[in-house]
Amino acid sequence: MNDESSFGKYILDLQNCYMGLIYMSLMTIVISVIYVFLLKWITKPLLYISMVLILVGFILLGGFAWMHKDEY
Repeated sequence: MNDESSFGKYILDLQNCYMGLIYMSLMTIVISVIYVFLLKWITKPLLYISMVLILVGFILLGGFAWMHKDEY
């Protein structure tokens, strides 16, 4: 392959930065494992907190609607 073709430039770039690609691939796997591990700890509290906030929001919305029922 000659240096003037686009494909040849891509291959040369891959040859020059293969270590960076390997590091990025490994770090992607490590970050994904950490993320999945943290999801086991965070998912349930986040779910229950969001359910309580939705319940409180509906209660407040119902109270607001009840207080302003005469205006409508």
